[in-house]
Amino acid sequence: MIKLISNPNTRLEEVLALNNQNTPHVNALSPPDLDELIQASASFQVATDEADQLAGFVLLLREGAAYTSLNYQWFSRTLSEFLYVDRIVVVPEFRGFGVAQLLYDHARAIAKDQAVPWLTCEVNLEPPNPRSLAFHHRQGFEELGQQATEGGLKTVSLLGVKF
Repeated sequence: MIKLISNPNTRLEEVLALNNQNTPHVNALSPPDLDELIQASASFQVATDEADQLAGFVLLLREGAAYTSLNYQWFSRTLSEFLYVDRIVVVPEFRGFGVAQLLYDHARAIAKDQAVPWLTCEVNLEPPNPRSLAFHHRQGFEELGQQATEGGLKTVSLLGVKF
């Protein structure tokens, strides 16, 4: 059984390694970068299995954060209130076992609890991430725009679901 843990900060080393193993789908982070994101976050949550093995994590930001991500800035210019899924990463061995769903259920609960009208994220179109794009469409996300980043090396679909 996959569950959310009560103190995700005890798993920072594992979270950082998992994050950096999943580039280019998420941007690589240094330990200080991860600490900064967590400090700015509306929620940082870690999922584990019954044996306490890391299964995945999610990091959420509200509008108004001092965050320089081009994708976050796009949402900041486009929407007045939102909860942004900065990153969600699932350990490969746990894909298909409901980890992403559990983490998105957490994100939706935070958005509803804070009466935020939009849950937003981006998914890579180039390099392609079709599994993530399909998952987000099943969750009700719709494309609000696209943008090229990293000098055209990446193109993302900017997605949102309205409550």
